[in-house]
Amino acid sequence: MRVVVLGSYVHAHCLTVAALPISGASIQAHHCWQGHGGKGLNLALGMHRLGVEICLLLAIGKDSAGKAIHAFLEAEGINTKHILALGEQSGFGVGLIGADGQNVIAVYGGANHLVSDKHILALEDELKTSRLMCAQFEIQQPTVLAGFHLAKRYKVKTMLNPSPWQKPSPELLALTDILILNESEAGALFELDSYASLSVQAWCSLAQLDDWQGELLIITLAERGAILFQQGQEPLYIPAWTVKQIDPTGAGDAFAAGFVYALLKQYSYPQAMQFANACGALVVQETGVLETLPKLSTVESFMQQNR
Repeated sequence: MRVVVLGSYVHAHCLTVAALPISGASIQAHHCWQGHGGKGLNLALGMHRLGVEICLLLAIGKDSAGKAIHAFLEAEGINTKHILALGEQSGFGVGLIGADGQNVIAVYGGANHLVSDKHILALEDELKTSRLMCAQFEIQQPTVLAGFHLAKRYKVKTMLNPSPWQKPSPELLALTDILILNESEAGALFELDSYASLSVQAWCSLAQLDDWQGELLIITLAERGAILFQQGQEPLYIPAWTVKQIDPTGAGDAFAAGFVYALLKQYSYPQAMQFANACGALVVQETGVLETLPKLSTVESFMQQNR
């Protein structure tokens, strides 16, 4: 059950602060750390730890961070055939995390933006034996579009998380089978002025969501859980697991990895959403992302203990 991931690598730098700053403010940070990150890397590693066979396309720089992540992936047992050293600078990110768990993240693309159609075409043989292609927007949208066109040539399903947010083109949306959005992304896509105040019930009843023409639309609502929309069916809301949130960074990527695993294992949609929520819940309880992305046994134990 191979999955092709159009990945991204970001050398992440995080600061914890009492509260997220307003414009023009200078504030003190209480803790800082750095590590390997990137939405595409998180998604691929999350699936790999759950037992999914992945083919990862990942652009890194020729810098020390790029060399370090290459060695890290080899140690994790991930095939590095499509890990490409493009340009000098790896992706670079800075995140601020407030005491309430809210965060703000800025990302510089670096080598991620050097992935081109020729690198996508090199995945052709991998796609012939794959079930799904996953992508996000830390690589360029035209590159994702080329990947999804290639996936459709081989009747491979596609999943998109358009983050960091930019509006997907109508052509890309038409090629997307599974779309995963958080609240702000859903608000932007469906042009909602007051999405932040919407209740779960209000999200479930929004007429604008009927415009989605793909197979599955999932909106994640952080500590409130997630909603799955399917053509011709009532929305499926699954509440989050009750945990103490420390750092939400990477929770959405863990959720997506968990949902892919459950989908490939042919879980029912309620079971798949519960499993995905559990993956996200395990990540938010600690700082960092790669260290906290869970193995299958950890997720199963968590779910058993918290039923």
